[in-house]
Amino acid sequence: MNRESQITDSFLIKNINEGNEEAFKILFELYYSKLLYVAKNYISSTEDAEEIVQDVFLKTWKKRKNISTNINGYLFKITKNSCLDYLRSKKHKLSSSNNIVQLEAFINHNALADKNASSIIEKELARKIQLSIELLPEKCKKVFIKSRIEGLKNKEISNELDISVKTVENHISRAIKHMRLHLREFLSFF
Repeated sequence: MNRESQITDSFLIKNINEGNEEAFKILFELYYSKLLYVAKNYISSTEDAEEIVQDVFLKTWKKRKNISTNINGYLFKITKNSCLDYLRSKKHKLSSSNNIVQLEAFINHNALADKNASSIIEKELARKIQLSIELLPEKCKKVFIKSRIEGLKNKEISNELDISVKTVENHISRAIKHMRLHLREFLSFF
């Protein structure tokens, strides 16, 4: 039986609320790598991601008396918000190709080490991506889905839809601009 399964959330929360440093150390050991994984999905710099996660634990310690239930959701929410704050404060600009890579990483990222937090993040992102795709004009939506979801090359899309490769490129460019706008909460495009 591993350490994580022996310790319940309520035990940890109670002891952390009371200022038990040993319980907080256990919390750190259980969650550090998971939160770092989340941060790295937002922040490209490993050093910055590590600093953000350390700040998350500092904030958690300072507000330890306010933690009541679901330590898991609490930590992941602080991490996500800290990453978004970091991106906003830096006015982080990525090249178009990096934006696409990061967007695809979000769309494709499978599972974090923690299933519950992963599920929350993935469901929220998936819902926003689906809504954004649905808002695209019909032809643009069809091209974007064939390109980014089905993985077809521009020439294949051109042949299948009987449109020029240039038209395919224009639709993809338009869709990406649209997605950037609608997913700015997850990716920083200023």
